[in-house]
Amino acid sequence: MAKSGVLERDGEIIEVLPAGKYIVKLKDTDMMINCYKAGRMKQSHISVIEGDHVKVEVNQYDMKQGRIVYRYNVATQTPQS
Repeated sequence: MAKSGVLERDGEIIEVLPAGKYIVKLKDTDMMINCYKAGRMKQSHISVIEGDHVKVEVNQYDMKQGRIVYRYNVATQTPQS
């Protein structure tokens, strides 16, 4: 569940950048944004590679940056509804 003022979007990892940054292409808008992994993902040592489908939290006031909060199951690679 997202906080108020934060939008949750689904996307795909396009490129892995240095220093734990990623470029993610959002599904609904085809927009590319810079993202980083959430703290819980870092603590749990969840790896994210190119081609993974992820859930991203984006601040409604700054749509150019986001935080990766969930990586969908590798076996299915599609968001569960």
